[in-house]
Amino acid sequence: MFAGEAPRSAIAKQIRKAALMAAIILAVVLPFDYLLAGVLFREPGHTYSATLTIVITLLVAPPFSFFLIRQGARLEAAQAQLAEERARRLFEVESARDAAEAATRVKSEFLANMSHEIRTPLNGVLGMAQALESRPLDSETREMVATIRESGSNLMSILNDVLDLSKIEAGRLDIAPVDTSVLQALRQVHALFLPTAQDKNVSFLLSSDVPETEVLRFDPVRVRQCVLNLVSNAVKFTREGQVEIKLSVSPTGADRTLVTIEVSDTGIGMDDRTCARLFEAFSQADASTTRKFGGTGLGLAISRRLARMMGGDIVVYSRPGEGSVFVLTFLADAPIPIPVSTTSPRLDASKAMRLRGARVLLTDDNAINRQVVRLFLQPQGAVITEASNGREALDALLRDNFDLVLLDVHMPVMDGLETIRRIRQSDAAWHGLPVIALTADAMAGDRERLLAIGMSGYVSKPIDQAQLLAAIAAFLGGDAAHASDLPARDAAGFDLGGILADLDRLAG
Repeated sequence: MFAGEAPRSAIAKQIRKAALMAAIILAVVLPFDYLLAGVLFREPGHTYSATLTIVITLLVAPPFSFFLIRQGARLEAAQAQLAEERARRLFEVESARDAAEAATRVKSEFLANMSHEIRTPLNGVLGMAQALESRPLDSETREMVATIRESGSNLMSILNDVLDLSKIEAGRLDIAPVDTSVLQALRQVHALFLPTAQDKNVSFLLSSDVPETEVLRFDPVRVRQCVLNLVSNAVKFTREGQVEIKLSVSPTGADRTLVTIEVSDTGIGMDDRTCARLFEAFSQADASTTRKFGGTGLGLAISRRLARMMGGDIVVYSRPGEGSVFVLTFLADAPIPIPVSTTSPRLDASKAMRLRGARVLLTDDNAINRQVVRLFLQPQGAVITEASNGREALDALLRDNFDLVLLDVHMPVMDGLETIRRIRQSDAAWHGLPVIALTADAMAGDRERLLAIGMSGYVSKPIDQAQLLAAIAAFLGGDAAHASDLPARDAAGFDLGGILADLDRLAG
């Protein structure tokens, strides 16, 4: 059909409809007209005639019907066009949503892969530094090792900032409140930065009207993260004078408390324009800040988002050359009463233990990671058997008896997920063996995901020696002691712990 034939066909169809409607109107009008004029209101001596009624109906009904049909057709066309536009817009919105979700998935996968790839070699750097620090060193060498650990920790902080920002944007970062003391959390931050401030001859004060015994329910990890960022910047940008942390609390009703933490300094200060963009991600005071002082510009952005997630905010007051005042606020709940327990107390998470005689199956495809764990555990007396993939781990379980399995997640041949599945589904005696995941997967939900599929515990890379030993102690039990405080040598200079570990390895 040609382009011009479609409108003509539509008009002809409308005319036929109009004629049909006119005939229907005529068929209805004539009986009523006869009933009214020829029967009910008939005039004496007057003969009823339908001619006038037919003429008027034929003159009025067809064009009126055509008009109504024409308007109806236009209305239908407009509705169809609106429906088509709505469908098109809906398709565009769904396509944009799908594209955004796909981009978010790709971003999350990229960050997860980046985290894994960076944490794996960083585990070797920090692990070897920790192992080296536990050995007798001269002061110069110990200082070098401390520099390695500090640099690795700074790199770890940058990586965690990027991951935290990603988690917040994806809505996957959770607040985990516990009952604890706010002042105690601030004392930890104060103790951490006090040596740095003293090295710069900067006075570093902590003042509070809150009793140290006052306990509130909040997330101490996220609060410390926020305060660490604020204090770090204050100490970094203060050349002389003082940095001060002030703590105050005020009840807001409904068993909630507004906690206010003020971090002030006498540093370089900022103008209003700088303050306005200070909390933007990847933003610094100016281009020279990164070159001179370092940093990614993520700390304050993440801290403000965390504060708002906790029902508060972070605001800044500053003038160039007069220092700055950052005010962190968040809401804390009343502590939950805990009934007195008659059971023995749990092992402190900051404690490690002697593993003399414990048989540990270490499974990791990376030789450096295995070496790091071996250096952590062998001085404590553990007997280590190594496997480079899940298949080798299962074969080792069939051959020997073990007290614990340390299992990497990403490995060739058979990964950790398939390995733990086979361990838990096995009919062998070792199906219930404690299995701790040693993994560079550190995104939100990774720990819960691994525990849900059968892992007994979770330690992320880079591996901290105290955390690893504490995790093992939670399953194997034993007397706890700080890893750094374990006696390495007796008065005569003999390494008794090392001798015992060597005897255990020979016996095993």
